[in-house]
Amino acid sequence: MALVTLLFEILRAGIDETLSYLTLHVITCLVPAFFIAGGISAVLSDHFVTKYLSADAPKLHAYSIASVSGVALAVCSCTILPMFAGLYKKGAGIGPATAFLFSGPAINVLAVVFTASALSLPLGGARAFFAVTMAGAIGLTMAFVFGSGDDRETPEGQPAMTDGGERTERERPLWVTGGFFGSQVAILLIAATGLLTWAVKAPVLAPLFATLGYLLWAEFDRDVIDEWLQETWFFTRTIFPLLLVGTFVIGIIGAIAAIVQGMGPLETITRGGETFVAHQVAPGLLTKGIFGETTVLSAGLGAVIGAILYMPTLLEVPIVGSLFGYTNGLMADGPALALLLAGPSLSLPNMLVIWKTIGTKRTALYVGLVALAATVAGLIWGLLIV
Repeated sequence: MALVTLLFEILRAGIDETLSYLTLHVITCLVPAFFIAGGISAVLSDHFVTKYLSADAPKLHAYSIASVSGVALAVCSCTILPMFAGLYKKGAGIGPATAFLFSGPAINVLAVVFTASALSLPLGGARAFFAVTMAGAIGLTMAFVFGSGDDRETPEGQPAMTDGGERTERERPLWVTGGFFGSQVAILLIAATGLLTWAVKAPVLAPLFATLGYLLWAEFDRDVIDEWLQETWFFTRTIFPLLLVGTFVIGIIGAIAAIVQGMGPLETITRGGETFVAHQVAPGLLTKGIFGETTVLSAGLGAVIGAILYMPTLLEVPIVGSLFGYTNGLMADGPALALLLAGPSLSLPNMLVIWKTIGTKRTALYVGLVALAATVAGLIWGLLIV
């Protein structure tokens, strides 16, 4: 009977974590962000990336575009791989190509927005800033070490570019595109903020929705709108279920960690004058001795864990916030940022594909640079906010 009760509490912890996630972040944060990501995919063309990333392209253009391309592409660490392989095979320089490889998932618009909303605005901003900086630094270092990369390895069966084939560049006034995305970003920021009540939010959101509706009616063709909705649904159906499963697993892990420490998963405990359910803080309590402050060890370990684990898009946010206890004050900002930077960009399966594409030496240096840069970024950020 005791075992049955314990299993029920473990299951309940997973359900509670999932329901908490749904309540706090889905409607006000993820739904608008999915629409923005769908718009980026449908309204903006990614062909400018291939145009400006060749080895002969001006370095300022190549690295600037490669370092911020993740915002325009909104892809995860898996989706970026065939695009990276195609770019490299077609002649992109090793520097711009690897900057593109890191940037794609590192500054995914969904991930940055979700980080700022679920964890903190400063941490979300730091993630965006250091991701862009790291992308340029990693790319330039790869180019310095390996030069133009003419001795590139392109084994048979190399995945081809998967950008949906030839796409016609949409020509429309800049103010229309700016209004389309600007109104959606404003909707997301206002809806997600906890500083305003809905009595205040509603009259502010109404004209934004009206502006978006007018632009869609007056300036966009039906096929573009349909593609926008299809891309939004694609992001939703591929990412959202993984988030739910991942969040449920985080709750289960938290329950087990509570049991290991002699606590009931559903019992309440007080830490720092605040009351929490045990499964919400138990993993953070276990790792607080390492991750509780910013050190070389904590930032480095955060980068290594992020580099090894496979994390579906956005799942790194609840992993940092709930599993390691950042939102409860159990994880310092330095290791949190290091894990957020390394996690989306690398994983063991990801490394295998990169190795097949650019060879052993280039892969080893790239992986080492990501881990080192994430560690340094975590240390800098952790020391800055002390």
